[in-house]
Amino acid sequence: MQVGFYFNQTRCTGCNACRVACKDWHDQPSGPASWMRINYKEEGPFPNICASYLISNCYHCEEPVCSFVCPNEAITKRENDGIVVVDEEKCREDVPCGIISKEKMGANYSYGDSQAPCQTACPVNLRIPAYTALIAKGKFKESLDLIRQRMPLPSVCGRVCLHPCEEVCARKEVDQAIAIEALKRFVSDNVSEELPNPIKQTQSDKTAIIGAGPAGLAAAYDLIRMGYGVTIFEALPTVGGMLSVGIPDHRLPREVFQKDIDYIKALGVEIKTNTTIDLENGLDDLLKQGYGAVLIAIGTHRGMKLEIPGVEFEGALVGTSFMRDVNLGKDVKIGNKVIVIGGGNVAMDCARTARRLGAAEVSVSCLESCDDMPATASEVEQAREEGIQIHDSHTFTHIEGENGKVSGIGCLDITSCTFNEEGQPQFDVVDGKKHILEADTVIFAIGQRPDISNSNKIKLSSKGTIEADLETQLFNKEGIFVAGDCFSGVASIIDAIASGQNAASHMHRFLQGDVLRKKPIPVSVVTEKEIDIPSDTVKIERQPMPNLPAAERISNFKEVAMGYSEEAAIAEAERCLNCAGHLCKDVCPYSAPQFVETEKAKMQKCNFCVDRHEEGKLPICVESCYARALDSGTLEELKAKYGDIQTASGFVYSEKHKPAVIFKPK
Repeated sequence: MQVGFYFNQTRCTGCNACRVACKDWHDQPSGPASWMRINYKEEGPFPNICASYLISNCYHCEEPVCSFVCPNEAITKRENDGIVVVDEEKCREDVPCGIISKEKMGANYSYGDSQAPCQTACPVNLRIPAYTALIAKGKFKESLDLIRQRMPLPSVCGRVCLHPCEEVCARKEVDQAIAIEALKRFVSDNVSEELPNPIKQTQSDKTAIIGAGPAGLAAAYDLIRMGYGVTIFEALPTVGGMLSVGIPDHRLPREVFQKDIDYIKALGVEIKTNTTIDLENGLDDLLKQGYGAVLIAIGTHRGMKLEIPGVEFEGALVGTSFMRDVNLGKDVKIGNKVIVIGGGNVAMDCARTARRLGAAEVSVSCLESCDDMPATASEVEQAREEGIQIHDSHTFTHIEGENGKVSGIGCLDITSCTFNEEGQPQFDVVDGKKHILEADTVIFAIGQRPDISNSNKIKLSSKGTIEADLETQLFNKEGIFVAGDCFSGVASIIDAIASGQNAASHMHRFLQGDVLRKKPIPVSVVTEKEIDIPSDTVKIERQPMPNLPAAERISNFKEVAMGYSEEAAIAEAERCLNCAGHLCKDVCPYSAPQFVETEKAKMQKCNFCVDRHEEGKLPICVESCYARALDSGTLEELKAKYGDIQTASGFVYSEKHKPAVIFKPK
């Protein structure tokens, strides 16, 4: 048997009688924490607003994910009636649940609202400790479900994210950081999930997005879930922007990436490829077609060459164009001796791609020293395994040529290199060290810009990016917003996703007639300095990522990183120190667990008034609802009495957790 709630959204007036009665009956302290909450939601543009209320409490899920992650097994589900209860004597007692020092944080610390350093460092604020804890418990589907709440591209970010979260991982103080990126990849690769049902458009406005790269896809993912119609216009024949045409298959296989695209499209996002929108005149056309807001997210597809003699020779290529042609399946001709100019991941992608296309000798030459190269250490290491040489601390004077074709590049050794605020390199040249590196192909991977020009309607910054309000991302026309690399300059994929999400939030506020400049909520940033790592923490080596041997990969585009096994993923997840604690709150899709700041905050939540229930009485919230918007009973009784509707405005039913609630929606 499973007991549950019925909520009539058409009758609720938001009087809060249920909430007050709940706090009084259970003797909860004053303050915002409450087992029963009433959420208010408005939909539609003013003055045609549809307002509704939604109860938010514990729905006593059939699969209570909170119980899976509790390190002290304090949360259990009763067999006789399905009520999820908390044993406060066990909560946070035997096993530490959170190791942030309250004394070091001072007055800024609130246990229930604290975040681990990894979560704070993540641009999209993923609940990293929570999804890691679910992996450690073998709950892979639940982990992916939690990731998808904030992450539209888990397969992508499980492979090519720069993972700033790992840089601040407190586990580094013991041995090595948790392999957060690899764990995300594990669940995205190994969970077999059905495509979601389309989301019904509940907002009157539809939105347009120009560009199907990570920023555009992230904005679409959020806007469609807010109830807007979403159409993406993409100039390329494929979806993904630089994810699709800039990253080689050996790092991001197309079929893997396609899983994320299919998921987003299944939600109802329409994507039109081979469709170019002229920014000079097309923005006005989109607004005239009825799109309430438009997002420009065109990325940075124009590669750059050094302004040195000889760049016009045959064989002098631009990295972005080279990678695009390869990824689109074009017949790309290169020579036997290839030099790639640049020190970032794009340069490594170009070099390793050239190696796979058959070049006998491939090298990378850059301004930076090996220690200062912006490319990730793993990319540099794998490139060297594939026979690619690194010529560091070089600047370049000219390209040598014979009969109009590249034959080499002139170099000078430098002793140091820094970059000023405008991104221009500053370095000292070593006298008498001029020399020629032989090559028949030179590929420039030294930077990218949006593929647009200054005009009367499009203003560009000194970096070549589109000028827009730095806070609201609003372009110089009402209803037009900008996101991603075309707004910020070349950044990481996770930064582009965050930019798209922020733009979606601003677009929503604009369409609702709300102010765009929103006062930020202060966040207490926790660093490793505020973490009290237990002295008895045992050193456990990080699980290595198995890679395809170099001899088996340099002649093809098979994926190099092979991914974790189930055993390795669980072992790696178990290394997490659970810095912030309150895993139960972080994994709950309905934010039911609450913490009241006491000497040792304990988890509290709706317990279905279990004492009253055992006496045959209704929960106090139901008894106190004068509008008769609430009822309770077994799910079978409620379904027979009210029907079987399990969705409502502001509520998304989870098939994985199966909350015990029935609705009459607004």
